[in-house]
Amino acid sequence: MQRWLMISFILFSLTTKAQTVTENLSNPPKVEKELSITPTDREAVRGHYQLTEFTMQPGEVDQAIIFKDAADEQTVLFDLMEGGAIVSYKYHNSEHIWGYNGGGLLQMAFHNGRNDGPWEGDYNPTQAGDGTAMSPVTSISGNGKDSLILVTMMLDFNHNNGFYPHPLLAVWGGMVDNHTPASYFSPYILETFAHWIPNPGGEPKYYLQLDERIIHLTEEKMGPIAFDFADYQNWENNVRAISPENCPCSSSTVNYMSGGWYRDKARKEGLAIAMPSSNFPKNKVAGGFNSDYMWRNHSFHLTSVEPLDGVTSKKFVWYVMVGSWDKALQFSKNIDKSGGVK
Repeated sequence: MQRWLMISFILFSLTTKAQTVTENLSNPPKVEKELSITPTDREAVRGHYQLTEFTMQPGEVDQAIIFKDAADEQTVLFDLMEGGAIVSYKYHNSEHIWGYNGGGLLQMAFHNGRNDGPWEGDYNPTQAGDGTAMSPVTSISGNGKDSLILVTMMLDFNHNNGFYPHPLLAVWGGMVDNHTPASYFSPYILETFAHWIPNPGGEPKYYLQLDERIIHLTEEKMGPIAFDFADYQNWENNVRAISPENCPCSSSTVNYMSGGWYRDKARKEGLAIAMPSSNFPKNKVAGGFNSDYMWRNHSFHLTSVEPLDGVTSKKFVWYVMVGSWDKALQFSKNIDKSGGVK
C-alpha cells in the first residue's frame, strides 16, 4: 500500500509540473518595453591608438602605432609588422633610427651560442623577426598616449643555423611555413611596456622608458643568454659616446651603462640608450659599437649575459634619450636611483 501511495504521489507531482509548463508556454511572461537590449559592440575593448603606415625596403608597407610625448617634441613609431620594434624615432622632425629593414631598428634581441651541429651557431630570438618573416605582435594595450603595451612572439633571426635541438617550425594561418629558408619560432615571448618619463635636464622634456619582460615557455635548460639592447642609427650619426668606458664591468662596481651616436663633435644632436646595472645584479654589463658599411648604418648595443633555464621570466628596463649627450649622461648616472623596473 505504501508503495502505491508513493507512486500515486509521484504521478500527481509530474501531472502538476506538466500543467504548470503548459500554462507558462500558453501565457509567456510579459517583457517591459523599458528594458531595451543594448546593441552589440563591434569591438569588445576599444583601442585608443593612432595608426599610420611606414614603408620599408623594398616597398614593404607596414602598420605602425604613433606614440608621441605630451610636449609634442618626439614621435615614435612602433612597427606592428616588425614585432613592435621601433622603426622611427623623430625629435623635432629629425629622424634618428635607420629603419630600412627589420635588422636595423631599435629593438631587443637575444643570443645563445649553440654547438649542436656540424658548426657553432647563434640561436637568435629577435623582436623584429628573421628577415624572411616577421615576429608577430599578438596583442596591444595601453592608452596610446603615455602608455603602450605590446606582446610579441619572437622568431629565430638565424633560421636555426645554430641547430637548436627542438626547432619550432612556424605555422602561418593554419599552414606550415614553406619559405626558403624556413622560419622558426623560439619558445620566448617578449612583453614591452613603453611610457614617457620627465627628463630632469629639461630638453627634451621627456625620455622614453621601456619596461620589458621575456618569458621562456619550456622546461629545457638553454644555458647563458646574451641580452642585446640594439639601437641602429643613420650613417650621418658618426660620433661615438659611451659611459662607463673600458667595460665589461661588474654590476657591483657600476650602476648604469649608456651610449649612442651623435651628428656633431660636441654631441648635441643624437640618440643614446641606457640601462641600470641592476638589470643584471650578478653579472657584467657592457656597451659596444658597430658600423655596417654595406647598409650604411651605425649601431650601439647594450649587453649582458644571464641564463633563462626552465619555465621562467625576467624583467628589465632601458631608456631612449634623444638630444645632447651631456643631458643623457646626467640622466643615465641616476637611473638606478629614480628608474628601475616598475
